[in-house]
Amino acid sequence: MKWTTANVKHPNYTAKHELFVGTHTGSFKHLVPASEDSPYGQRNLSNLHALDKDSRVTSLAFGDDAQTEILLGRAKNTAELHPLADGGGSKKIINFKAAPIVGLARFNDKLIAGIGNGEIQSLELASEEAAEPVVITTGTQMDHLRQCLQARNIVATGGKERQNNLKVYDLSSDGRQIFTSKNLPNDYLQLEVPVWDSDVGFVDGPSVLATCSRTGYVRLYDTRKQRRPVTCFASEEHGMSFATLVARGNYIYTGTTMGALKAFDTRRMKTHVHTYKGFTGGISDLHLDATGRYLSSASLDRYVRIHDADSTVLLYQCYVKSKVTKVLIRQVEEETPVNAEPTAEEVADPKKEKAIKATPLDDEYEDMFDQMPTVG
Repeated sequence: MKWTTANVKHPNYTAKHELFVGTHTGSFKHLVPASEDSPYGQRNLSNLHALDKDSRVTSLAFGDDAQTEILLGRAKNTAELHPLADGGGSKKIINFKAAPIVGLARFNDKLIAGIGNGEIQSLELASEEAAEPVVITTGTQMDHLRQCLQARNIVATGGKERQNNLKVYDLSSDGRQIFTSKNLPNDYLQLEVPVWDSDVGFVDGPSVLATCSRTGYVRLYDTRKQRRPVTCFASEEHGMSFATLVARGNYIYTGTTMGALKAFDTRRMKTHVHTYKGFTGGISDLHLDATGRYLSSASLDRYVRIHDADSTVLLYQCYVKSKVTKVLIRQVEEETPVNAEPTAEEVADPKKEKAIKATPLDDEYEDMFDQMPTVG
C-alpha cells in the first residue's frame, strides 16, 4: 500500500482488534478497527474539560493478563485505573508524590509507578486513606519502567547516563535489585561510550531484555550470562535516534524520532531485517497484539497505525486529531450471534432456497437507456 494521509483499512485486514490511544493533550480514546460500520470512529474515555497542560499521557499498560484493566499515567503525579470488563466498576484515580509517571505496573494489589526523577513508588490499591508510598531509588533520572508479562513481580528501568542504565528489580522481595547492566568497553580514544536507555523491554521472559537509545544503539542482555550486552546494533547514520521498542520471539521492533520503524533479528544484529513505511512524524510508542502478528504504533503525526509484523504491509491507519503518545491493542471479545428460529416452511423443506431480494429499479435511469438510439 502506498503512502497516504487518508484513513485507510486494508481489504485483507479482517482481525478483530480494538485500540486504546493516549495523546499529548491528555485525551484517552477508544477505536475499533474491526467495526464494519465505523472503523475510524473514536470515543473519548476521559473528561476533556478536566484536562490541562500537564495531562499528557506518558504511560499506558494493561493491568492484568486478561487485559481487563488499563493503567494510565500522566505527566503530573496522577495515575488512573480504567476497568474494561462489564461491571468492573468506575475509573479510579491514584496520586503519587512526584511526576512525571513514565511507567506503571500492578502486582499483588499494589500499583507501582516509575517516576522521572529515578524513583519507583508503590501504593496499596485497597487502602482508602492517603498513605505514603514505598520508594525505591534507582538513580537520578528514569525514561521508562516496564513490567515483565511472564513474571509480573519483575520490573525493569532505564534512563540517561551510566548511573541510570538498565536495572531489574524483584517486587516480591521488597524491590530487591537483581540485575544492573554494564556499559561497553571504552572506545579507541579510551572515552566512555554514551549510555541512554530510552526504552526497555522483556523478550519472552524475565531473563532476556532489550534496550534502545536516542544515541543510536539497540542492545540485547541476558541476565543469566553477563552484565554487558550479548549482542548489539550501533547505528552509524545520523538521525537514528531510537525512542521506543517492543520485543517478541527473535525480533525487536524499534521506532525512531525521525519516523522510521525497523525490525531487528536478535540472531543477526548487524542490520535491520524489516522497514515499515507510512510515517511522517516521530514514533512515540509500539505495541504487539497477543499473537505477535499485528504491530500497532503511535506517531507524532497524529496517526495510529497497524502493520503486519511479517509482511510489513500497512493494514490500518486512522487520524486521531492530536499527537499520539501511547497505544495499546487487544482482541475484541466476540459476541455469540443469536440465531433466528427456523420457520415452519423451512423446517418442512430445509433445501428450499431463500428468495433473493431484487434491487429496486430506477425508472429515470432505465428510461435514459430506452431513449438511446441503436448503433450499427
